[in-house]
Amino acid sequence: MKILGMKIQTGRQVNKKMRRTYRNKTIVLLMAIVIMIAGCGKEQIQNIENINNDGKTEKTIQNSEEEIIKVDFSQKFLNISGKSAEETVEEIKNGGNCLDIYENEDGTVTVDINKKQQEYWMDSRGTMMEELQEQLQEYGQNYRLEHNDSFTEVNAYYNLELPADKAIVYVRYAEFLCASYQLFSGVNSDEWKVVINVYNSDTGKLVKTGDSDVDLTYDNSDWEASK
Repeated sequence: MKILGMKIQTGRQVNKKMRRTYRNKTIVLLMAIVIMIAGCGKEQIQNIENINNDGKTEKTIQNSEEEIIKVDFSQKFLNISGKSAEETVEEIKNGGNCLDIYENEDGTVTVDINKKQQEYWMDSRGTMMEELQEQLQEYGQNYRLEHNDSFTEVNAYYNLELPADKAIVYVRYAEFLCASYQLFSGVNSDEWKVVINVYNSDTGKLVKTGDSDVDLTYDNSDWEASK
């Protein structure tokens, strides 16, 4: 499944039978706000003046390389962000919440951060999930998005009154936030995974389950079974 952004842009319903398929569409508005919300400042090198034994002042360059945390964005992750490697690098550079970012020869992207910046990125994922939940509830009081502590699973509650093009926005955005949280928390670039469970908000029953490796699809029969 793929993801997108917070200010909703609509896509297309899959077909007239109300079949909803979460596939790679063009909904990417929020990506620029979410993972690209802050960029990089080269702060890992500090010049410190020390007085040596002869009373002379010398400048020592301190490079805290042991504190650098490398976060790799695989092609799979870039796909759900809706951004190319070049676009990702350009947008994250504009800010101050990473040390460096660069594209690798294989088309992946690496972000260098320190411990404080890691905390920022992880905390911001939780905050944005809360904001997404608030937006979803504007469509229905019983609509909600829940995630576990490790951001590996999302439970989405809504019903057929929510148009398919809007539902896909929220599901994809939630997937993206969870994936980026996992990466910034230290999960390897090829090991992250988000499970999405769609529930009928009227009954609380499961409609369908999917994940980052398997498209989530459902149709009228799935909704009927969840009543």
